Amino acid sequence: MALALLLSWIFTGFWISLMKGLGLGKRVRQDGPQTHLTKEGTPSMGGVAFLLAAFLAYVATGKDAFLGLWLLGLGFALLGLLDDLGGSLARPLRAREKLALQSLMALVFALWAARQVAYTPWPILDVLLIALAVVGAANAFNFTDGLDGLLASVAAILLLPFHGYPFAQTLLGGVLGFLWHNAPRAKVFMGDTGSQALGALVAGLFVLSGNLWLLPLAAIVPVLEVLSVVVQVAYFRRTGRRLLRMSPLHHHLELSGWDEAKVVFRFAILTALATALAFGLGGGG
Repeated sequence: MALALLLSWIFTGFWISLMKGLGLGKRVRQDGPQTHLTKEGTPSMGGVAFLLAAFLAYVATGKDAFLGLWLLGLGFALLGLLDDLGGSLARPLRAREKLALQSLMALVFALWAARQVAYTPWPILDVLLIALAVVGAANAFNFTDGLDGLLASVAAILLLPFHGYPFAQTLLGGVLGFLWHNAPRAKVFMGDTGSQALGALVAGLFVLSGNLWLLPLAAIVPVLEVLSVVVQVAYFRRTGRRLLRMSPLHHHLELSGWDEAKVVFRFAILTALATALAFGLGGGG
């Protein structure tokens, strides 16, 4: 973990300099919270740095049964990279195209994972359940990544119960090294490159360790974030009005008077409590 943290800290710092040198920065939504407009131009796609650092540390310090997870992470990272570069592409991926690619990658992983662990008496149901968990986590983590340090803090807490696995140790180190630069005010964002891959990797870790049933409770913040988007869209289509000031949930709280750091801090506390409760009740880890 220490090696991954150090590499991530160095790589992320280099990535920040590289993105600034190339003049590449995040475009901020004009219809979002006005306090976010000052973040315009902040380097993004920092997921490249911390994922590479975690993988190199993993290879250098010894492998475990989760080596195959890195292929899943690579696939989702590349798809996230296409999202991050959407404005530079001739035609950005449409939502349904992205979902189709996510589902395909998750299905391939699920077919492999279902041979390692079983959650139901029916293998086909296991495959569908695992694929759904991976796709759901990738998108839920993506929605959660909207405030400085929020997703990195949540992900770090979710990885703590798996500290005995080299995979989790190195991924945690990578996230912490990135978080050093991402703490308010963030010098870099992880982008879809990092958030989608991180969601898929954390979900895969829960799956392969036999703790899939604990994921919805432990990852309560990403679950609430994605549910807030679903509810907001459904309510607006039905009534023509908004139920929340803005979705995902963290933006609603900001517009309700919570400052950004308070949302991050309290969501981290909620994640810690939910993770402890999940593993306490489930006896996982």
